[in-house]
Amino acid sequence: MKYQVACLAMLLCASHAFGASFDCAKAASGVEKAICADQSLSSLDDQLAEQYQNTLVNLTADEAATTRKAQRSWLIERNACASQAASARDCLKQSMTHRLTTLQTLGNSGAKALDQAIAQIPSDPTDAATRLRAYHGGLASAWLVYLHQFEPSAGVTDAQAQARHQEAVAALADDSFAQSLLQDVEKDPKISRAQKVLTLLRMQIERASYDTGRPYVHCFVFARQGNAAYDAMGALYGSTRDGSAPVCEPSGNLFELPAWKRLTDAFQPLVEAIATQGGTMRFASYASLAVLQLRATVSPRDFLTPALRKDATDPTGNLRDWNDSKDWPDAQRKAALKALPDTVSATAGWLHEQRGLPEQQAQQAAKAVVFNWVNTQLELAGDSLEALDK
Repeated sequence: MKYQVACLAMLLCASHAFGASFDCAKAASGVEKAICADQSLSSLDDQLAEQYQNTLVNLTADEAATTRKAQRSWLIERNACASQAASARDCLKQSMTHRLTTLQTLGNSGAKALDQAIAQIPSDPTDAATRLRAYHGGLASAWLVYLHQFEPSAGVTDAQAQARHQEAVAALADDSFAQSLLQDVEKDPKISRAQKVLTLLRMQIERASYDTGRPYVHCFVFARQGNAAYDAMGALYGSTRDGSAPVCEPSGNLFELPAWKRLTDAFQPLVEAIATQGGTMRFASYASLAVLQLRATVSPRDFLTPALRKDATDPTGNLRDWNDSKDWPDAQRKAALKALPDTVSATAGWLHEQRGLPEQQAQQAAKAVVFNWVNTQLELAGDSLEALDK
C-alpha cells in the first residue's frame, strides 16, 4: 500500500495542477489527484467528460440510463488503476482512451439513429414523433416542439409540447447568452410564433455536432417554413457565433455556373481583406449571404416580393465609384463590373430552366439575387474596412 501511494505521489510532482473535468482543488482520491497533476491525463479527462455529455443527448432515455450505469462501472475500473503501482499512469491512460473510443462509437451510432428519426419528419411526421418521444435531449425536444407547431398530424399534444419546450430551454442552461437571447425572442410580440419555435430549434442544432462532419438533416425546414426558417437560422447573434449558423448549402448548381465563378473570383481579394481586417460583425453578414444563396435556389420566388427587392438596387454605380484599390485592386473590381450582367443573365436562365419561373419573373428574381449579393458584399466591406481606418 505504501508503494502504491508513493507511485501515485510521483504523478503529483508537477509544479501546478492542470485543469480537468472536475475541480482539482477538491480532488480527493489518488486517481483524481494524479489526473490533475498530469497534463495529458487532464486533457483526456476533459475530452471524456465532453464526449460523455454529447453521447447522452443522442441516446434514447433507456439507452442513456444504460450508458450512465456503464459509466459508473467504468469509473470503478478506472479507479482500480491505483493498484497498478508503477504503471498507474499507463493504466489510467489506457482505460480513459478506451472509454473515450467506446463513447465516441456509441455517440455516433446514437446520432445517426436520431437523425434518421428527424429526416423522417417530411414523409411520416407521426412515426417521427413516436421515435423522437424516446429521447429527452434538447435537440429531440426542440423537434417535438417543431412537430406540434407545424405538423398537427404528428399527434404531439399541447401538454407534450409545453413539457418539451421546457426541456429544450433547460438544455441551454450552460449557455446564458443563448438562453437570454431566446427569452428576448420569445417575449417579442413582433416575432411570429413560427420563428420563435425555429429559433429554439436553431439553438439546439448549433449545440449538436453537425459542425464536425455530421450531415445536416434539417434542410427541409427552409422549403417548408419559408421566411420564418430563413430568419431564424441566419444572422442572429451579431458576433462570431453566427459563423456556426445552421444554413444549408444551396440546392443545385447555380453558384457553380461560370458567370458566378467569375463574379466570386473578382470579389475574392475584397473578401480576403474583410476576413483578415474586419470585425466580428462580419460573421452576421456571412450568415446573411449563406441564407441569400440558399433562398435563391430553394425559394427563388421570394425575390419577387417587395421585401427582398427593396435592397436590390443596381450596384453598377457603387462598383464604378469604389476607390479603395489597396484592399480591392482595380483589375478585380473592373472584372466584377464586367461579370455583373453575365451573372444576372445566367441566373435568370437557371431559374427559368431549373426552377420553372416564367422568363420575365426569372429576370426580375435574378436581378434581385445578384444585386442583393453584390450589395451585401460591398456593404460588408465598407463597414468593416471603414471601421478599421478610424
